Amino acid sequence: MAEAGTTRKLTVKGRYEVMLDQPLGAFDSPRAKAYLAMDGRGEKTTPLMAFVLDRTLPPRCDAMDAMRGIHIVGLLRLVDWGLSGSREDKLRQMCVIYDQPPGSRLVASDRMTFPAIEEEVIERAILPRIVPVLKELGSRNLAHRAIRPSNFFHAGDGKSLILGESVTSPPASDQPEFIEPLESAMADPIGRGDGSFTDDLFALGVTLLAFLLGRQPESDKSAAELMHLRLEQGSFSALAGRQTLSLPMVELLRGLMNDEPRDRWTINDIEQWLNGRRMTPNRAKLPLKAARAIVVGGMEQLTKRSLAYAIVRNWEASAQLVRSPNMDNWLRRSLLDDDVAKALTANLGATGPEPADAKTVARTGIILDPRAPISFRGYSVNIDGIGYAVAANINRTEIRQKLSEILAAKLPNSWFNTAAPLRSELVRQQSLIDRMASTMSQITPGFGYERVAYELNPYLHCLSPLIESRMVIDPDDLLPAIEAAVQDKLPSGEPLDRHVTAFIAARCRQITDKWLRPLGNESDNFARIVGQVRLLAFLQGISNNGPLPNLCRWLEIHLRPTFSQFHNLKKRKKMLEELGTAAQGGIIARMMVLVEDTQALAKDEQGFRAAVAGHGRAELQVQHLRNEVAHMDYIAAQLGEQVSAIASGVIGGLTAFGVIFFYVF
Repeated sequence: MAEAGTTRKLTVKGRYEVMLDQPLGAFDSPRAKAYLAMDGRGEKTTPLMAFVLDRTLPPRCDAMDAMRGIHIVGLLRLVDWGLSGSREDKLRQMCVIYDQPPGSRLVASDRMTFPAIEEEVIERAILPRIVPVLKELGSRNLAHRAIRPSNFFHAGDGKSLILGESVTSPPASDQPEFIEPLESAMADPIGRGDGSFTDDLFALGVTLLAFLLGRQPESDKSAAELMHLRLEQGSFSALAGRQTLSLPMVELLRGLMNDEPRDRWTINDIEQWLNGRRMTPNRAKLPLKAARAIVVGGMEQLTKRSLAYAIVRNWEASAQLVRSPNMDNWLRRSLLDDDVAKALTANLGATGPEPADAKTVARTGIILDPRAPISFRGYSVNIDGIGYAVAANINRTEIRQKLSEILAAKLPNSWFNTAAPLRSELVRQQSLIDRMASTMSQITPGFGYERVAYELNPYLHCLSPLIESRMVIDPDDLLPAIEAAVQDKLPSGEPLDRHVTAFIAARCRQITDKWLRPLGNESDNFARIVGQVRLLAFLQGISNNGPLPNLCRWLEIHLRPTFSQFHNLKKRKKMLEELGTAAQGGIIARMMVLVEDTQALAKDEQGFRAAVAGHGRAELQVQHLRNEVAHMDYIAAQLGEQVSAIASGVIGGLTAFGVIFFYVF
């Protein structure tokens, strides 16, 4: 694949061609553009389209794989998905191939009006098409999470509808608040989470209500007003209570829009309703209302859920209320809930004037409404939406900081300890999210926010600026991508940035703390660089990608200073020459053999010490000679006296010997 701006065409899996110069704007999803797609093999006879996904959002590859296996009337068929081009390409895109809808979109926006649909059409044409779709998804333990009026297309028969795509963005992130169950509607759209199949049933109920009205229910109210009304009265009463509907339709909608997931209608209930069996839906369990209201955010709150929502949305102003006796009195006297009052007291500690505490307000929200999202400093996220939110906000400083504090403060742990019995998939996530608090708190490369993003999103591509455009998802593709990226120009920075390090650590389970610890050594450049290259050598060894000469040339530049440890200039020169030869071969491990040649370094050190000792002895001799030169006159005088004395003694001795010899002989 060449860059999109050059050829205006993407190739996926060497088969599908995405025609970027032929957009299909009528089929765009809120976060993904649609384009005409062609099957290069000619096997697909139906018209195709391709969604080019937003690269700033984590891709849902698991969901794509699961949806690809479903081919059922009433659901837009996912044909295939994949990255465009090959791993050597500079720019790659994630694309999802779908059949084109046979007709136009029902409504362009969920906020728009459209011709209302009669109850008879819903009962005889729409539900018989959509129920089998939901039944098939339910049998596969899948949730669609994108059921809304604007995601339906007209079918070829002119009466029934086809449900659109669901994988181009995080689950439910494109859903309007009024469509979603309370727990999902209260969260930031990106952080709503995977949810469950019962969420689809609720969305179906509200969508059917919108079909009947030809507009958004209660469209005259603001989002905040409508949410308050739903929390106080229940979703069905708030959204449909003022509408004139037949009793059978009220029965259906009341069952689907029940705020209690366990009491919500199932697919079997809908099928029985379609077959003419009328049932009395379980009455929604309306929250207990207090005898008197407590005012938060300018609105009167009568229930724990509405109070919790108001407190976390107005967290700065509510901090004083949370710690005041008024809260405790309201819970005990007006709501008669001593258990929650005691739990809040234990959470707050001693009462009295204290500064605003966002963590305390967040924990208060969890205690008052255990089913609600975690809310911290005005940002709300569901437990199973944390991963999506962390990845999507990695470059948004303010929200990134809030998410970091949510994990560091162990608010998910507080939620798990307070929440009602968890869905099985949340139980599996609990241990993973618990570990993220420790991971987030560490600042060493390979940990921190980046590591959490890759751990919680197994298909998130490496976001390093060096290779982000190449969209590396598989760790085996990481080094070839770096090799291609440094081919024309070697970067000035160090080999590993925080993203590459975290990506490797999250994707390669063999990488332990001992591999990562040296990377945070700011006081020892040698140790840090060698640690980075050692990590890359290990990755090359397990990836079997072949020689990487460009990358090795870059690494050579950073490794050359490490050979300054050699004192022997000839040895240093020889080692540098061998390093260059190894770099040309493209095998990082061969370079590391030279860098970590402890025997050569020890021998050099031994020779250096011997040279130092010899140099010391020579220095002493030189110093001795210098001292002699400096005191030559004194030494000469002393030596002259000694020579004179000796000469005198010798002459005197010879004279005496001569006299004696003369007289004797």
